Amino acid sequence: METNLRRSTSFLTRSPSLRIQSLEPSSLQLMFSKNLLLPIFTGSKIVDLDSSPLQILLVDTRGDQVVSTYLPHPIKIEVVVLDGDFPSYDNRTWTSEEFNSNIVKERKGKRPLLAGDCLSVTLRDGFAPIGEIEFTDNSSWVRSRKFRLGARVVPESYQGVRIREAITEAFVVKDHRGECKFLLPNYLLIS
Repeated sequence: METNLRRSTSFLTRSPSLRIQSLEPSSLQLMFSKNLLLPIFTGSKIVDLDSSPLQILLVDTRGDQVVSTYLPHPIKIEVVVLDGDFPSYDNRTWTSEEFNSNIVKERKGKRPLLAGDCLSVTLRDGFAPIGEIEFTDNSSWVRSRKFRLGARVVPESYQGVRIREAITEAFVVKDHRGECKFLLPNYLLIS
């Protein structure tokens, strides 16, 4: 028993990645490059404010610079749906466990909440483009009535210091049946 404990302890002290994680908090974080274009409807492509596909960046929060030299190889990033109430009180610090526990899954008997060909992307040189993704269900059934998009590192793809997850602002997802009302000119809505 004592020998096993000594082996475990020496492994911990020799492992540089474990020492880095425990001694200093990481300043690396994923970020969406721009805010989302709102409103968002089910079945419609999710884009940024410039109507461009979403992009995820890896930044060093100490200088808000895109990071491309810290990673020895590309890593996998997963896009997920979060509860709109997360994080509480606009708190920008959370653990991976808190992030994971606030991921919203589809309702029973429904399709996956997010659909598209780019829910899992590869981050290279500090940058990961996200292709076409869309919501398949509205947000009216969650307590906050809002969602957030999040992005996290797929654990099996990276074993270095923690890279904090990205989150968007909270938003409502409306059913596409109400979308035409928003697209019509105001004078047509009055009659």
